[in-house]
Amino acid sequence: NLEFKKFLDATHYRPADDHNFLRDWQSESYPKGWENKPVTWVSIEDARAYAQWSGKRLPHEWEWQYAAQSNDGRPYPWGVDLRSDSLPRADHGPKMQPLSDVNAFSKGASVFGVLDLTGNVSQWTDEYRDPYTRAAIVRGGAAYQPAGSIWYFPQTHRLDEHEKYLLMSPGHDRAGTIGFRCVADAD
Repeated sequence: NLEFKKFLDATHYRPADDHNFLRDWQSESYPKGWENKPVTWVSIEDARAYAQWSGKRLPHEWEWQYAAQSNDGRPYPWGVDLRSDSLPRADHGPKMQPLSDVNAFSKGASVFGVLDLTGNVSQWTDEYRDPYTRAAIVRGGAAYQPAGSIWYFPQTHRLDEHEKYLLMSPGHDRAGTIGFRCVADAD
């Protein structure tokens, strides 16, 4: 949230379709104490605008996979077993609770030291188009999993799982369960 706020302050960015844009912010800022939580309620276009401003880009799906898994086939960024000390607890309540800080689970780091890859928010990666539809692959799985709901993706903690998100319009694509990370090409 803090980094996205810097982007907004520097560029005065405002999407043409601003429905649901930063829905959990008030008075053009994130709630107190949310500076280290992942920014959500941003469309893939909003995430790309931030990435371009920062001199980076959104990762391709395979880049996200490699940062999370390396080349050893591990099912989780931290290793072979699902461990509760490596990711946020699932939120099954009727209302979504605040997300965890992006640095809250150091034991969940990948081999490369990348934090917050799974279990907090799903993350935008590649977009695919055909003559009739647009869709994005989101990786990482969100903590919010309301019990009994058919409207939310099943949890995808494992690195051999992903979500395909049908894109309709930025205002409808934004969600409290989807954020992003940026990457830069290495020399």
